[in-house]
Amino acid sequence: RSLCLLKVHSLRLPALDPSLMPPSIAKDIKIMRLFNKSFIDRERYYDSLFVHQNALEIQYDGVSWTILSRSNVFIADCCAHCDFVEPDLKQFTLEEGKLAPVPPQSNPENIHQSQRYKDLMRSASVTMKEDGTSGEIKLNLFKDSVPFPVEDKPSIIIEMNANREWVANCSGFNGVGLSPLIAPVGGQYIETPDPIQDVFTTPLYHSCIRRAMMLLQEWLLWEVVGPVGLDDVMAAIDQAINQQEPEEFLEDFWRLAIVE
Repeated sequence: RSLCLLKVHSLRLPALDPSLMPPSIAKDIKIMRLFNKSFIDRERYYDSLFVHQNALEIQYDGVSWTILSRSNVFIADCCAHCDFVEPDLKQFTLEEGKLAPVPPQSNPENIHQSQRYKDLMRSASVTMKEDGTSGEIKLNLFKDSVPFPVEDKPSIIIEMNANREWVANCSGFNGVGLSPLIAPVGGQYIETPDPIQDVFTTPLYHSCIRRAMMLLQEWLLWEVVGPVGLDDVMAAIDQAINQQEPEEFLEDFWRLAIVE
């Protein structure tokens, strides 16, 4: 059943008439169309020194929910290309309403914190609007069969933004001790057509982009408050490529003239 549902979803067929299929099948296909997507954090990619790589994918197969994520931060001593680090791919699978253990956390710097999060269990609860325009996955934490107190319960809300883009709003994942256990990093992720297995596996550009990173540092210092997004990085690359000094242009011109 799960394989058939995933196959139907992968075909991206036009809206199917739910009256022509069993109600449970129609409901699962509706859920998959809303939730089964890949997302990337485009708005917090670079902040003057650190490069942030965050991506998320949700997979529902009619029975279980699999959350895949990539999350990594590295220092750009030269640039985002030369210092590139590929983030690890992490994932966990839950069935709605069923408890599953949270992987143990090792924190030698804070033994008390490690003990607090020891033997945690988690389950998922999912809600969706009847029209399929938004939905939420909540992760519920338990310890010794009792709800585990957290200030902000981890959740992922899927909805469409003002630009008609599907977004995943993640909250409650940055609490002390929770982020490495639950994933992903909190924030807003925008849908990407690329599967998460292909996201952040190589640098954004095929060669050093130090000049572009220097442009971004100027923007951060003088114009922009806070981090800049992935689109800003690509725009800075284009600007750096097109911004040739007159001396550089003449050198290129004479080199071409000699070749001719």
